[in-house]
Amino acid sequence: MSKFWVITSQVYKRRVKTKSFLVSLLLPLLIGAAIFALPKIIDYFGGSDEPTKIAVISENPAFSAAISADKANFKVDKKIETEKNAKKSLTAGDIEGFVTITSLDNEVKAVYTSEETAGNTLIAALQNDITSVTLQQKIKEYNITEKQLASLTTPVPVTNELLSNDQLTNSQKEAMSAAILMLTLVIFIFVMSYASIVAAEIANEKGTRIMEIILSSVSSTTHLMAKLTAILLMLLTQIAFYGICIAIVMIGGKNTEMIQNILHQLAQFPTYYLILNILFVVFGLLLYILLSAVIGSMAPNVETVSQFMYPMTMLAIIGYWGSIAAANAPNNMLVIIGSYVPTFSPMMMLARMDLLAVNATGIFISLGILVITNALAFWLAIRLYRGNVLLYTNDGLFKTWKTSLKYAKRD
Repeated sequence: MSKFWVITSQVYKRRVKTKSFLVSLLLPLLIGAAIFALPKIIDYFGGSDEPTKIAVISENPAFSAAISADKANFKVDKKIETEKNAKKSLTAGDIEGFVTITSLDNEVKAVYTSEETAGNTLIAALQNDITSVTLQQKIKEYNITEKQLASLTTPVPVTNELLSNDQLTNSQKEAMSAAILMLTLVIFIFVMSYASIVAAEIANEKGTRIMEIILSSVSSTTHLMAKLTAILLMLLTQIAFYGICIAIVMIGGKNTEMIQNILHQLAQFPTYYLILNILFVVFGLLLYILLSAVIGSMAPNVETVSQFMYPMTMLAIIGYWGSIAAANAPNNMLVIIGSYVPTFSPMMMLARMDLLAVNATGIFISLGILVITNALAFWLAIRLYRGNVLLYTNDGLFKTWKTSLKYAKRD
């Protein structure tokens, strides 16, 4: 047992002191801070409250008057009355654009001319102003009263009645879908980071032949368990650090609107969902770590690790893209099937579960399959590790896998 803790302590201390670990620790915090600060940054640098300087070219003065009255969006140069003068002013930079409004056969058309692409907000504001004038003219033309107009334009109210308390409204689903995309991205980054660390850690010692010296004084099982324990402690350190940071933010900003909205969203879920989320994340990461340990033990040296890791990387990518699909269509048949596949369920079932698109039975079946797969992966890693660390071949992943299985059967 002393040898076990010596190896664990050595690997853990060496890994947490590296610059790459510090970067991986701080980078998500910086990204998160940037995401929350992005709207304010955009408003500060890009958001302008100044109205757009334009000219209105129309034979109907009502259009110019309506747009001029919209002082929040437009500043109309009333001196410009012809398209020729408008083009000159636009070229000279006196105005930012001009709108030409024509009416033919009771059909009103408007064209906004500018040197740069107009934003959707500007076009929508013009459309509203021009439509309001056209509507008033139609009212007079057809002798429609204000009461009749209100009756025609009043939208039919549609309410969303939920049959169960365990359901989300559309706005809640949109917010939760965004949160799921962020959460699954974090899981994907963790999977790729720690899988690479485990595989490289084992392949490095194997490639330098240090493994042969180590295994002369400690069993392969103890060596593998110590390596995995060190990596898991490293993972727990990172998760604990993020947990403390989140707690500080929640406590410090508990009275802010953003934190209140987050707490309100969380209150919509059954309390045991938080535990299930943690279990899916932990067992999902553990499965990929165990698979990467097997792959790392098969790689002849650290230079070939990325080549050997490629199939597992593709599985993680499919799982991540599957979670994006699950966030948009949680009841799609392919998404449902994928949410029960152990390599995909940590991300795909997580997405379906957080959208309340699956019942408790389905969640526990998926979690059970994931736990059983972890047990099989652990047994396989222990069984194959003994022969793999002393197996030196450049035959590639699949041929090395076959050779590894033959060695395991002999034992």
